[in-house]
Amino acid sequence: MASKKFSDLSQVQQGYLLAVLPMILAAVVIYDLVLPINRKASGLKAQLTQLETQNMRGKMLEPQRAALKRHIADANKELNALRQIVPDQPADDQFIRMVGDEASASQVYVRFLSSEPPVRQQFFTAMPFRMRIDGTYYGILAFFARLASSPRIVNVSNLTLGPPRGASGGTYKIGQDETVGADCVLTTFYNSPPLPPPPPRRGRVRR
Repeated sequence: MASKKFSDLSQVQQGYLLAVLPMILAAVVIYDLVLPINRKASGLKAQLTQLETQNMRGKMLEPQRAALKRHIADANKELNALRQIVPDQPADDQFIRMVGDEASASQVYVRFLSSEPPVRQQFFTAMPFRMRIDGTYYGILAFFARLASSPRIVNVSNLTLGPPRGASGGTYKIGQDETVGADCVLTTFYNSPPLPPPPPRRGRVRR
């Protein structure tokens, strides 16, 4: 069947076609252009809503995050303070220097200071030092008081007092202001890894 041309149609048919054609063109435009853009806009709107929700949650968590940062900073300060009291390393040179400084500040003379073998414990290691000092009675009291208030833990044991005297191998002279001598053991500590658990005992095999 031969197709009809637009001019072959009647005026009524031409009028209907001209009336329907814009609707058909509008439907094609809506389907091919408007609907994809609308779907894309809906997806972008959903993403925006999700981002706004996440942002709102982030704002709600911001005070908690700030509080957590403050807690971490406070914990680090406490940890640094504890590391000064019981350091992670022996730092024996720093300890000897500290003892010398406290003795000079107390006008006490350190005549002998020698390290002893360290003693390993479960979570720390003890470092003992044998020491001989002399000076005035109040100077020695001030020296031990300064050690007690030092940032690092120092235990004093085996303390004996007596007249000042030269230590073995010492070549120093005793001054007139030196009225008291003291022998003692200074013990400081540092952190060490926990000791491994002892191996299990093997029971005797009965024959």
